[in-house]
Amino acid sequence: MKTKKKFIFLIDEWDCVMRERQNSETMQKQYLDFLRNLLKDQPYVALAYMTGILPVKKYGEHSALNMFIEYSMTDQDVLEEYTGFTGTEVKELYEQLQMNFAETGSWYDGYTFSDFRHIYNPKSVVEAMRRRKFSNYWASTEVYDALKTYITMDFGGLRADIARMHVGGRVRVNTRSFRNDMHNFEVKDDVLTLLVHLGYLAYDSAEKEVFILNKEIVEEFEMAMSVEAGQKSCVL
Repeated sequence: MKTKKKFIFLIDEWDCVMRERQNSETMQKQYLDFLRNLLKDQPYVALAYMTGILPVKKYGEHSALNMFIEYSMTDQDVLEEYTGFTGTEVKELYEQLQMNFAETGSWYDGYTFSDFRHIYNPKSVVEAMRRRKFSNYWASTEVYDALKTYITMDFGGLRADIARMHVGGRVRVNTRSFRNDMHNFEVKDDVLTLLVHLGYLAYDSAEKEVFILNKEIVEEFEMAMSVEAGQKSCVL
């Protein structure tokens, strides 16, 4: 380090390899080792800030990147109110536009944290305001294909749990065994935890329960289940 200056690393979608190369443990380990060698205990690193859907991948007994402070959908800590729009923010916006606040909640509210119990999907709120119409604005990405896959697998009776949540029920879950990838599952709780990180389920850390958030997400589950049922019909 000739200049004696340190660098700030900003890495968006750090977990792209984990999502797009789900079946390649070798590639995932190589990628994690690369990040560890690049960032951990290096004198040129002032700060490393990474964003993504999944928490840092675990393999073996320890994480390859155990030097990070993590904020995830199961534990947002001090970032809770910045995960989406708060109820206060949404109410102020919709009063300005004279839109129905209760209807907004039924469509886009539901993320639940320790201090902030009502967090709204920010993208969907913005779209509803801009178009002045309540509808499903959920962003379709590769995670929708994952949702269909897990429902088809019916891992550990997942379909029965989804049916229970579909009518307003909750399912108790242990999030600690999740290995922070989209492929390795030991128990059903791992799949449910993944769906929390993907945004399809809300997690109540006080009760250790998951549930389907709102109308928007209900429609996503209904679509995935109808596609899966159609595929079975085609096979028959």
